[in-house]
Amino acid sequence: MLQMPKKRNILTDNPVRTICLSFISVIMFGAIILFLPISSKPGITPSFFECLFTATSATCVAGLSLNDTFHTWSVFGQSVIMCLIQIGGLGLITFSSVFSLSLNKKLSLKSMRLANSQINTNDFANISSLFVNVIRITLLCESIGAAFLSISFCRKYGLKGIFMAIFSSVSSYCNSGLDINGFIAPGCSFIPFQNDIIVVITLSILTVVGGIGFVVINELIQLKKSHKKIKFLSFHSKLAIFSTLILIVTGTLAILIMEWSNTLADMSFPEKLSASAFSSITARSAGFSVVDYSQTTTFTKLFTSFLMFIGACPGGTGGGIKITTMVILIMTTIGVVKNCEDTTIFKHKINKNTVYKAISLLFMSSLLIAIATIIFYITNPDIKLIDLFFTIISAFGTVGISTMSVQDLSQISKYILIFLMYIGRVGPLSFALMFGISSKSKKYVSLPEGKTYVG
Repeated sequence: MLQMPKKRNILTDNPVRTICLSFISVIMFGAIILFLPISSKPGITPSFFECLFTATSATCVAGLSLNDTFHTWSVFGQSVIMCLIQIGGLGLITFSSVFSLSLNKKLSLKSMRLANSQINTNDFANISSLFVNVIRITLLCESIGAAFLSISFCRKYGLKGIFMAIFSSVSSYCNSGLDINGFIAPGCSFIPFQNDIIVVITLSILTVVGGIGFVVINELIQLKKSHKKIKFLSFHSKLAIFSTLILIVTGTLAILIMEWSNTLADMSFPEKLSASAFSSITARSAGFSVVDYSQTTTFTKLFTSFLMFIGACPGGTGGGIKITTMVILIMTTIGVVKNCEDTTIFKHKINKNTVYKAISLLFMSSLLIAIATIIFYITNPDIKLIDLFFTIISAFGTVGISTMSVQDLSQISKYILIFLMYIGRVGPLSFALMFGISSKSKKYVSLPEGKTYVG
């Protein structure tokens, strides 16, 4: 007896599509919860659009907001936002997978494919233990971070500082950029703590650990347990760590030089160095600030836009095109100049498909930002182009730093920001693949070579 082939489920057949739709589900659910009267402060009734914008910003760990988080949302609403940040940072698939494992259920092959797509790993053998470690590492880092932040916050604000520390720790580790410091001054971020070494160092470490990727952190822990040297790290981990360090140092020096006599003028040298390093780290995804970016120089805004565009590492909680993508693009360019056929990094050849994906990602991201900039410029004629461009990159890179009030933008611009924050979190390539019929690569017949010239 012939068996009828199973009907394909277009919603779950493609892991990328499932992940993209899971973010939409969380955003809509979060918006509905925030729309409830219990979520906002007495006397304040935010529109559903404002709730949708906030839910998108929190779930996509983007950090942009139409209203001040502290003055708009109640403690319940702030807790909902913190949960959305946590879910958005780690991904709904991560939580559902760990929940299944906690019930002693084995992950199906489809679930493993989803899991691998969620945190950018191809390790099917250890996927279960990796997911459990992701949750453990996250809770441990956020707990330690909250404990250190409480030292400073509770000393200044009493018991209120505990919730403030927890919210800031979760937001920092998940590279969100949202804060509840509005009771100090609306939109002040962490500028009041620019000289507090405990706050600055804690937030910086949480941001780096969250943004470097769960696979890298897990590998470092396993390396420590086995007492092996750093040279035994995988190629990806070496590339992620080395690139991150280079970008942090470069960014620190650049911001220090460009803002020395500007926003950093009234600080001592250690304070200037600390503020520059913090800005370099958080600009790539976290979105916190210890300087007023609206007062920074045009060169600083452009350079910060470049950092935001690059973003964090694959598999981490940050956005952007990812630092490994930028390294591959740079090394590919160097290879072309040297007339080399392959892209090589650390004496390793990069797969051609990976190079093609990096080029495609750069093109799609640049095109998206260019179109958004044109629309913003037309619909917001009274706002400086550099500020519009900065906000667009901040949304796409899921950073959250802004040199202006998002509330001042036109309505169509706000809708575009929602789209950019979502695209920045799931990735332009993933969003495009979501509309693909199948996740399997198609095989084509051999075609004649077309010769043309470039450059």
